[in-house]
Amino acid sequence: MPTNFLQMVRQFDRDLVLFMFASALVGFCLFGGIFSLLFNLYLLRLGYGPVFVGQVNAIGSLAFALASLPASFIGSRFGNRRSMILGLFLAVIGHGLVCQAGFISAPHRPLYILSTQSLALLGISLYIVNGFPYLMDMAKPEQRTYVFSVQAALFPLAGFAGSLIGGFLPSYFSALLELPLDHPTPYSHTMLAASILLIAAVIALLNTRHIAKTVATETRQSAAPLPLRLIALFSCISLLYIASEGAVRTFFNVYLDTALNIETSLIGVLTATGQFLAVPAALLMPYLVQRFGNIRTFNGAVACAALTMIPLAFIAHWSIAGLCFMSTMALSAIRRPAFTVFQQESIPPRWRTTMAGAVAASSGFGYAAIAFGGGYIIEAVGYRSLFLGSAILSGFGILFFWVFFRNYSKAA
Repeated sequence: MPTNFLQMVRQFDRDLVLFMFASALVGFCLFGGIFSLLFNLYLLRLGYGPVFVGQVNAIGSLAFALASLPASFIGSRFGNRRSMILGLFLAVIGHGLVCQAGFISAPHRPLYILSTQSLALLGISLYIVNGFPYLMDMAKPEQRTYVFSVQAALFPLAGFAGSLIGGFLPSYFSALLELPLDHPTPYSHTMLAASILLIAAVIALLNTRHIAKTVATETRQSAAPLPLRLIALFSCISLLYIASEGAVRTFFNVYLDTALNIETSLIGVLTATGQFLAVPAALLMPYLVQRFGNIRTFNGAVACAALTMIPLAFIAHWSIAGLCFMSTMALSAIRRPAFTVFQQESIPPRWRTTMAGAVAASSGFGYAAIAFGGGYIIEAVGYRSLFLGSAILSGFGILFFWVFFRNYSKAA
């Protein structure tokens, strides 16, 4: 099996390689990397608590969700490639601005943070929603499972490096600037460097080619009706299953910093290790799908992720929290590509961008609900209730998926 996988990867053309390079930079700088590790800690260093951290993450996720459906329409009108590049460019601007909040006066700072974070997530919405259909068009049908598996592995692999480096860079800037490590400036400098590096991903995508569809393909697509029921079902599932992952991704570093008083460098090591373990998990996904099918693979990954919330809720120790985070990252690396390929192949090509937009929107709403409500739950009753409640919501997502798709056959 590894030999077959390597042979398939060697067949990736120039555009796929450029796309993967851009994905790696996005993972290093944003998803699971430097920003994921440091942004919440930066907000804490600015003097804010879990409630505001939750609000910022919620508003960002809400901006992502609200922009997702318009992003699909923009992609259908102007092309997935152009829309994807525009989105990543906006993400560079938004992330570069939000990490400079320390220069804004205190009365205006919250609005500035919310606005720039929304701009960043709006750009990410354009990038994600149009990236998946573009990747589907670039890859041959027999390559798709492997392509999405590699893409899913690159995010955590690059995130591993980003988390590891991001965990130690604030100490470097702290010594260089002669500032204490609880000062926000070392964190803002690290995140600004990540934003600048992300420009290379935009340049890589600019060097990909536009994919022109044939007249015959366009004719077949125009005749395909909108599968509204199918899109609604996938969206509802996405809204529910994301709960446990959303709680961990949003509040893991806040939990370690505020509840367990763990140093930033150790948080970075734990985060990096979780990202690294997600790499073999993502590469294992094609074989799990071949053995168990998309539905069992997806449900199994989400169920295990929900179960990992139990020790996280009841055992307040950094090692247990780290193991739970690592498990969540590995399982999400299996779940995400399996779900993406399944929902993208389930509908006619004409509606793939619409499906991606709807699913991204519902996922964003799920993240927003967990982030916004989670901050208040933490303040009121503690982290345990948040972790257990999110596990229950993910369980409903599993049940929903199994009930509606257990006898589902892929659309022609």
